[in-house]
Amino acid sequence: MQRRGGNRARAGFTMIEIVIAILISALIVTSLGMILTATVDAKISVEAESRARRLGPNIIAAIARDLRNAWATGPDENVEIDGSWFVGDHNGGDDDASDEIWFVTSVDSYMRYEGISSDLTEVGYYVKANDAPDGSPLEGLYSLYRREDFSVDKRPDEGGLGIKMHDRVVSFRVWYYDLPRDAVLEDGSLDPTALEEVVARGSSTELDSWDADEEGRLPYAVRVELILDATPIDAYNRKLKKRYAVYETLVRLPDFPALDEKFKLFSAQAPAAPAPAQPGNGGTGGTGGTGGTGGTGGTGG
Repeated sequence: MQRRGGNRARAGFTMIEIVIAILISALIVTSLGMILTATVDAKISVEAESRARRLGPNIIAAIARDLRNAWATGPDENVEIDGSWFVGDHNGGDDDASDEIWFVTSVDSYMRYEGISSDLTEVGYYVKANDAPDGSPLEGLYSLYRREDFSVDKRPDEGGLGIKMHDRVVSFRVWYYDLPRDAVLEDGSLDPTALEEVVARGSSTELDSWDADEEGRLPYAVRVELILDATPIDAYNRKLKKRYAVYETLVRLPDFPALDEKFKLFSAQAPAAPAPAQPGNGGTGGTGGTGGTGGTGGTGG
């Protein structure tokens, strides 16, 4: 009996096939990694922009509310004021401004003394450069603070407690607008067309600073521009691709045409008590009194 023999080919992969399989697997993993990185980066970008869009309007609304209720008064023998009721200064450039504004508002204070809020509050808004190390996402940016002081003391533009509102501020810019005489008509009313020109960007009445002591009044209107850095902190290309969120508001301030003795601090008086009834004068309430002609229990007087 003859044995069958022969060389059979061994089953398996060649080196070339293994290399090709590794390359294909690497391409697939790389593609999946790029997709995952792009998805995570997009998620971070959306969250950063959402945070800026959420906080930005809230900050602008808080500033507008304080300005809309700005308050000032004239000299009073019972009130000693060394500072100014409303002061605004411009610092830095137009694209990286670090302005500051200090004033008194009638918005109730957040600070409380024995559980009571103050109905007149010293407030201020200012920025400070972030103390961040090199390469930090906060490098070159500002932090915006809201300063508040309970009630009003001798220096309405100093003291108090500063609360950080945002730490990724690119620019905080404030403009002040005065009301020219030609905007007031002969009957004392305001010309709407002239008012639009008064508060227009770059108008002749636009000022970079304001001091109520020097001007003798509050500004007619105030424009605030806030620019926030909305670039994701964890973005690998944050230094090459920046995202900014810009918010702006124009606030008309209360009418205090002149700081004189007509606007005194704490000048409200309790209503006078009614005068006692006099015999023969028609009873309580005087002539005609309560209950009809002749007053209570009388026929006239």
